[in-house]
Amino acid sequence: MMDRLAQTAAIAVRQAGAYTDLLLSDLKAASRLMRRRIALGVTFVLCAHLAVLMACGWVVALSWDSSYRLWVIGALLLGFAAIALLTAWRLGEVDSGAPGVLQRTAQEWAKDRRLLEDLLARERAVEP
Repeated sequence: MMDRLAQTAAIAVRQAGAYTDLLLSDLKAASRLMRRRIALGVTFVLCAHLAVLMACGWVVALSWDSSYRLWVIGALLLGFAAIALLTAWRLGEVDSGAPGVLQRTAQEWAKDRRLLEDLLARERAVEP
């Protein structure tokens, strides 16, 4: 009985170490990817924002002395509102299919839990 208990404890300690390594690996990969995404995203957003501002200023300046000035400004407003709505809708679609943060760890835990349940069921069947 004590041998089995010692073996079980050794297995549990090894499993805890393996889970820790797996968690750290998942978190390291996720944080590295997140830093890249944030840096590239911020750069893109700032540059795109400046480009759009400059383009809008240019279009408004071209139409300033004409009777179409208000129509141009209204069209720019409607265009940006449509882009904002489409982007919000698309973002909702992208987020709905995103994998979980620790998905790999959860899958490994599920496999190990099934394995332990099988081992315990076999052990119960062997006991007199």
